[in-house]
Amino acid sequence: MKSLQLLVVGALAMLCACQPAQQGNKYTVTGELEDSAHHGKKVYIMRYDDNVYVDSTLIEGNKFVFEGEVDTAAFCRIDVSRNAFANFILEGGDVKVDLKTYVHPSGTPQNDEMSRIAKEEADLYAELDRKMEDVKKQYEGDDAKIDEAIKKQKEEFKATLRKRCEELYAHHNDDAVGFYLVYSMFFDALDVDGKLEISSTFGPWLKSQKMVKEVLVRVNALKNTVEGMPFTDIKGKDAEGNPVALSDYVGKGNYVLLDMWASWCGPCKGEIPNLLKLHNQYKDKGLTVLGLFVWDQEENLKKAMEEEGIVWPQIVSVENMDATNSYGVDGIPHIILFAPDGTILKRNLRGQNMIDTVDEVMKKK
Repeated sequence: MKSLQLLVVGALAMLCACQPAQQGNKYTVTGELEDSAHHGKKVYIMRYDDNVYVDSTLIEGNKFVFEGEVDTAAFCRIDVSRNAFANFILEGGDVKVDLKTYVHPSGTPQNDEMSRIAKEEADLYAELDRKMEDVKKQYEGDDAKIDEAIKKQKEEFKATLRKRCEELYAHHNDDAVGFYLVYSMFFDALDVDGKLEISSTFGPWLKSQKMVKEVLVRVNALKNTVEGMPFTDIKGKDAEGNPVALSDYVGKGNYVLLDMWASWCGPCKGEIPNLLKLHNQYKDKGLTVLGLFVWDQEENLKKAMEEEGIVWPQIVSVENMDATNSYGVDGIPHIILFAPDGTILKRNLRGQNMIDTVDEVMKKK
């Protein structure tokens, strides 16, 4: 009888404990715009992990209110216009989103924490900027000392970010704040080993999220394609639609400068004059400039080549993200220099740094 009483008491205790949790799953998400220009417009809550719209409402005047229930807290987004949007965590409680700063929601524990982390991140970067300006003033006219001091500041800054990232994930390794952190500079600024070490502490829910899985795939790909590693092959089509592969160019005795780009990408187009300069200067001296056309439509290639004056060969890989994922690339342009034997010499080259790097390599050739 005593055991039965204990079971009943235990069941009642569990029931009492469950009731507040159920009530806590109800949410209200409110936002306020500067004016009523969007009155009557339907807006949506989009869950980042799978891009699913989980709720919708209408803007009334200059305000909107979402009401509903959520089983599991999730990192989400609301878009009103190009200049009015907000990231937040959809969880039980009264959430207020900030459509001006977009990363400072409030009203519930995880949103308050997300907002605090976003402010800390901004403050750290502002402090780094101040320190670098002080260095420039201190060593004005001595570029060598400025470069050395700035390099030291950046190394110390990365060490600070890593320490804070470890501390934050000690408390958020399996929740929506941890999901948000994956896309913060605390995690993004880490080197490959740091990302792998911290991601090994992720809990089962966080590891199960689609977008987090994609990030970890890229991190592991980065580990396999760091400078000094052999190239990873990529297959696709050339500009005429014929089968072609990276291995048709890399490892064949020439240096290869691979440019991952798309026709819609402004920064990609900004690098084309630099690539053209290097192509003209070294095309007969052992350097092959090669384009990798990604994240676009195949039919856009030829028009873009003509408009931008691109005369070097292309590999088209637009059906999926396998090409960029194989090198852990999450942004373009991404330019890689390969040695004649196929070794990765330099990654993420841009602008004058790319020109100087190629000049130095070709002079030693």
